[in-house]
Amino acid sequence: MGVVLVPIGGVCLYYGMKPYEVGTRYDQTCLPNMTNTQRESYILTNAANDNSLSCTVTLRVEEDMAAPVYVYYELRGYYQNHRRYVKSRSDMQLANEPKNQATSLCDPQEYLNGNSSELINPCGLVAWSFFNDTYAMTVQNNGTGASVLLAISDEGIAFESDIKYRFANYTPEFFNPTISTNRGGFNLSSTSGGATPQENQRFMNWMRLSALPTFRKLWGIINQDLKSGDSVTITVYNRYNTYKFDGQKSIVLGTTTWLGGYNPFLGIAFLVTGGLSFVMAVVYMALRMAKPRKFGDPSALSFNKPAGSG
Repeated sequence: MGVVLVPIGGVCLYYGMKPYEVGTRYDQTCLPNMTNTQRESYILTNAANDNSLSCTVTLRVEEDMAAPVYVYYELRGYYQNHRRYVKSRSDMQLANEPKNQATSLCDPQEYLNGNSSELINPCGLVAWSFFNDTYAMTVQNNGTGASVLLAISDEGIAFESDIKYRFANYTPEFFNPTISTNRGGFNLSSTSGGATPQENQRFMNWMRLSALPTFRKLWGIINQDLKSGDSVTITVYNRYNTYKFDGQKSIVLGTTTWLGGYNPFLGIAFLVTGGLSFVMAVVYMALRMAKPRKFGDPSALSFNKPAGSG
């Protein structure tokens, strides 16, 4: 076990630590010197005015980042694995299947404002709470000092199976139609990444639920190299209300290898398991050498005597 796991662990640790990431938390930076209650009130009051909700954060790149560079948003304290939240969706409706479009599990977001003639499509809390912060980025080259707009693509960020089979190309109805305190997040439009479920790959990623309260979701791809020393200025449109539950929001840029993004856990797990295997092997060998047992020693056998024997 040690001979097998330690080399694998070394390879996994190397490639798990090779990707580079840079990111920052922005939910408090965008609205400083306020309590979360005041921040929540501010974004609800100014929900229709993106200029009031915009702020800028800057990331300094310390290592070269070869394209593609992946853009993630990270949420903390967000329990997407809550049982009621997980059940509140209709996958048949999302796939636009003509049969079995049961929507009763979508409650409390089955009908708009409880009106049974206005069925929300896509319905449910998961879709209704679609993440609606957006980002625009420029990079200032360390060598020339020139600022260049970074194009962020949302093509190729979702699973191919989701695009082909799980999300259909239809026009949503009564889905987050107006900006109000009842609105959960984005509607489906060109601003959010696409006007239909099948066109909107950011929506597809949101609908893939996380098992843990801290998670990242892929928001876009930058098909341009970033160099060490570059400064990336990010204009954040801080719309999503995490202040209600004291959640946190961050923006992260990262590269990947064949093993994925930055994640040393797998390599460390293999190394620890392999190392413990070596230690146990040495312990068993020492015990065997310190207190050996003769091979074929009949005194080490246990058996029952036949009934009636003396």
